[in-house]
Amino acid sequence: MTAEISYPENFARFYDVIYAHLRTVDRDYFLRKIKEVHGPALEIGVGTGRFFIDALSGGADMYGIDVSSTMLNQLYQKLGKEHHHRLTLQDARSLNLKKQFDLIVAPFRVFSHIASTEDQLEVLNRVYDHLKPGGEFIFDLYVPDLRLLLNGINEQIDFDGEYAPGRRLARTVTSHSDLINQVSHITMTLNWDDEGERRTESWNLQMRYFFRYELEHLVHRSKLSLKDIYGDYNEDALGPESKDFVVVCHRNH
Repeated sequence: MTAEISYPENFARFYDVIYAHLRTVDRDYFLRKIKEVHGPALEIGVGTGRFFIDALSGGADMYGIDVSSTMLNQLYQKLGKEHHHRLTLQDARSLNLKKQFDLIVAPFRVFSHIASTEDQLEVLNRVYDHLKPGGEFIFDLYVPDLRLLLNGINEQIDFDGEYAPGRRLARTVTSHSDLINQVSHITMTLNWDDEGERRTESWNLQMRYFFRYELEHLVHRSKLSLKDIYGDYNEDALGPESKDFVVVCHRNH
């Protein structure tokens, strides 16, 4: 993630509860890719460790960066101190770990938080510098839904459940899109029970959306080489029903 995004404390606190329910489609894919490499792997936007902990437990030589201290604090609490050196508070645009990796991944639309073309190219080129020759970089993005871009989302509840026994948590999402700058303006609102009180907190963020040929052109402008852009986590070809771009790049030399 970049300096443009930093999770508020309560959004980091409830992240695992919400996304254990909302986001599972990519899990097996990224864990398999990490398991397939025999050298070190890096996750950009490691967050609370949605993949990181399982990859590390499975024997992967795993490292992670994130720009959000609140998200990393959640992950530090799950790890033994002997693994804390694997995490770095760092902006992907200024990636500098003095280490090279066989695989770098940026799951769950991390790249959408990088707004400008200049910054996008900077990230791609810094990833290149941190890959070993022959190493791969995999990132994913959502395929834009033109109806949603035009109509937006108005106070849609995407999670309603318990975060602890007897304690309710709901999240509401509203969004509208800037069609010229290809940016979705999103407001997420949490409502939860806390010590007998009902609490509410909102967070505004922006996410860039991308189209296929834009992505191809972007990668070709960088030092990386494009292997393919798939339409799902089975690496099927892009098609009319595709909901995700799975972009696989590599460093030739």
